[in-house]
Amino acid sequence: MEIILLETLNKLGKAGEIVNVKDGYATNYLIPMKKALFANKKNREDLASKMSIINKNNEIKTEEAKTTQSKIDGQIIKISMEANDEGKLYGNVNQKQIVDAIYNDYSLELNADNLAIGQINVLGEHHIHVRLYDEITAHLKVEIVKKS
Repeated sequence: MEIILLETLNKLGKAGEIVNVKDGYATNYLIPMKKALFANKKNREDLASKMSIINKNNEIKTEEAKTTQSKIDGQIIKISMEANDEGKLYGNVNQKQIVDAIYNDYSLELNADNLAIGQINVLGEHHIHVRLYDEITAHLKVEIVKKS
């Protein structure tokens, strides 16, 4: 299904572009969340007039992302986990745990899909990348400590 993006989305495209996505993704997520429009004849004709609104919204989201980046870039997030004597965790640290820790420390709501992490299953310091919006990313250190 062809859609018109109303905002820049990771791995899909930039605001104002017409892209192809799966029907379910468009009808169940992108369009209800007002992130896209159906690329029908009327919407395509109206695209030129809507570009100023789309660009303005894109600038707002870019500024919000830069503000978030300045708050969390280079910060250290501590998470306590159960681990054995060798430092191996009983389980893995997942994206939701990191997002919750960021919310608790900085009162920022992030989407777990924006975190680029590898498998974290040992104690210590781990580097993660947070894709905030378009090309704006933040880099965090997650310190996993043994729960007492």
